[in-house]
Amino acid sequence: MLENVKVLVSGGTGYLGEAICRACSGYGAQVFFTWHTNQEKAEQLEKELTGSRAISLDIRDQAKVNETVSALHHDIESLDVLINNAAVSQIMPFSMLENEDLDLLLDVNVKGTLFLTKAVVRPMIRRKKGVVVNIGSLAGHRMLDVPVHYALSKAAVAGFSTALANELKRYNIRVNTVSPGLLEDGVARGVPEALVQDYLKHCASGRSGTAAEVAEIVCFLASERSSYMNGQNVFVDGGI
Repeated sequence: MLENVKVLVSGGTGYLGEAICRACSGYGAQVFFTWHTNQEKAEQLEKELTGSRAISLDIRDQAKVNETVSALHHDIESLDVLINNAAVSQIMPFSMLENEDLDLLLDVNVKGTLFLTKAVVRPMIRRKKGVVVNIGSLAGHRMLDVPVHYALSKAAVAGFSTALANELKRYNIRVNTVSPGLLEDGVARGVPEALVQDYLKHCASGRSGTAAEVAEIVCFLASERSSYMNGQNVFVDGGI
């Protein structure tokens, strides 16, 4: 499905990011992934995935993003797919929200996504070919008990994807979003048990999802099998 496709995954050492890297590699892609804090995991994943490359990068630093992507393009000539997965969350009641809390989530989840996309998409525009898959969230689209600034950042990602898909359609570049619901691990580790049970009560599947299940949808959208899908937000939430 992704044979000979070059894929860049941001946040490749996270719970979902690792699953996406493994799935892309399993489908034949050459995987490049960024990491920011977990060097040990990055090195281990790089060893396990044939032909992969771990790239240290703080996506909040626009100059560094441009430099890193430029160097990568110099080495491999082109990237076929960008998967914007890097994100942070924070348990913080709205009434206690400080500017630095809001800045952190917007800088990583929104501005970082925009910086990396801009750097990667420019060569795609010249080639008139490419795919962008953004990782959103059910937060921001449903009335869930989630941090307001996290929901804000993920709703922004969905809006960014829709507008970008429209702008880039003339260059044959597709942009879609995958919005997971409650997963077994990752950011779900900080969710109180009462909220987990409330989610499961309203979930048609009656269970949490897995990163591997989300990764399958991401790979589908990254591939030519989804060539008739553009500007979509695909919810992988068990049915909420």
